[in-house]
Amino acid sequence: MYSIIFLLIIIFLLLLLLFKLLKVNKNYFMCILITVFIFLFVSNLQSCIDAALVGVNLVVKTIVPTIFPFSVICNLLISYDGVSLYSKILGPLFCKPLKLSKSSSFPIVASILSGYPLGCKYCCDLYSLGYIDRKEFERLLNIASNASPIFLIGSIGATMLGDIKLGFILLIGNYLAPMIVGILTIKQSKNLSNMKEVPANTSNINFGTALKSALDNGVNTTLQVGSFVVLFSIIISIIKNNAYISIIFSNIENFLNLPQYSLYGIFLGSVEFTNGCKLITTLPLTIPFKLSIISFICSFSGLSVIAQISSFVSKYNVSLAKYSFYKLIQGIISFFITFVISSVFTLKYTAYTSTFIPDNYNITIIIYLFILLSLICTLIIAISKKLHRS
Repeated sequence: MYSIIFLLIIIFLLLLLLFKLLKVNKNYFMCILITVFIFLFVSNLQSCIDAALVGVNLVVKTIVPTIFPFSVICNLLISYDGVSLYSKILGPLFCKPLKLSKSSSFPIVASILSGYPLGCKYCCDLYSLGYIDRKEFERLLNIASNASPIFLIGSIGATMLGDIKLGFILLIGNYLAPMIVGILTIKQSKNLSNMKEVPANTSNINFGTALKSALDNGVNTTLQVGSFVVLFSIIISIIKNNAYISIIFSNIENFLNLPQYSLYGIFLGSVEFTNGCKLITTLPLTIPFKLSIISFICSFSGLSVIAQISSFVSKYNVSLAKYSFYKLIQGIISFFITFVISSVFTLKYTAYTSTFIPDNYNITIIIYLFILLSLICTLIIAISKKLHRS
């Protein structure tokens, strides 16, 4: 078994080296990958069909009821110049501390209420309509970027973990992390006093025309997001059916003395965060570690969401590598915030229930992580003050 894994790794590395030396067109490499995917799909046909049906079920029960109506409502607001109206109300609350223009409040609120990928979509809409400049657009993509409260509180907290309070802990970490990323990227922002506000649109728009446009846009957005969910459900199924991948992660976990399937769950979550979160909830981990790993997965979002974001921003030539890097930072920050909050919550909660008694090892980790988080927060404050002075 180990020899087969070793040979596969060597073959893959040699193929990469061969393509590099021969300067083969990248399209050929993608063709080979797609051919391999087709072979894997055909060889695991029944499991892939079942996974596709699971993805469709997820789309019908989760994506359509949340993204479609909210997308239609937001598009109607944009048609009737809701960006100008609500930026005056919410702009000072969300945007002034982050040195963003008031118009940026709209995608931030959309992301807070509905999660991936609507925050990104409305960032693109604002940029295309001229409400924000390119630098602010690139910053806003990472700030208006978080999992939806329905998913964190309902799907993970209430359904997967069986305690809605744990969902609210995840919500805090996932909402604070993008704001901290916004503070870290303040240097990229212009001086707000030099930014021109877009005048309000006073033209009369027929409601039927606005509704049709909003419905068309909502249907397209929902179908696009749903298609990604189904596709990545199939990819996750193929990965799960590959015994070699599971063995590799199992050996790494044994070598590092980590709980079984912990790294494997993070890996699956990095591909598609719903499946990764579901696996993590079943692991024999303490509540703080379990919540922190889930929080990291949700904040990082995974390849599925990054692919959805790519479909929106590709025409604007935005660097996905830079976006993914900041999403990784966001995930790490969310991990530490969630760990500290959940550790304090768990200790208080179990003081009455006596269902959880932390050992010295866990207490030591909590202390060290609290010190580390304090240092990170202090460093962030110091950097932000320095940036404000410059």
